Amino acid sequence: MYQIFLTKTINPNNIDWGTTAAWIALAVAIISPIITTIITNMHQSKMKRLEILNNRGLEIIERYLSVTTRQINIFGLSDEYDKYYSLIFLYVPNDLYKAIEELDKLIRDCDSKSFPDKDKCLPLLHKISKSLQYFKI
Repeated sequence: MYQIFLTKTINPNNIDWGTTAAWIALAVAIISPIITTIITNMHQSKMKRLEILNNRGLEIIERYLSVTTRQINIFGLSDEYDKYYSLIFLYVPNDLYKAIEELDKLIRDCDSKSFPDKDKCLPLLHKISKSLQYFKI
């Protein structure tokens, strides 16, 4: 008897395809907004992280330029200069690394009684400041 019940319920001829289609449509109608919401939230979260990183990068580059400009006009190295020198590499394009390192060399190579050569430093600062255009939205 149990075998007869099983064969009748599994038999493809007894399946009501209209009801099956309705159940599938119901499941899709319930699941699709949930999936859409999850995907949208993941995307918005990623965009927010990128915005925060972008703002942080802009702030670091601006502070580096400010501190470096001040550093050119004073004797000795400040801790603030060292801090922003190490951070700027995280936020500028790779093609600026050489200019930043060259500028750092000019600043560090002068002794405690002389200033760095402004004629060499200012073009490098100008080149680095152009990287700010990558952060403007």
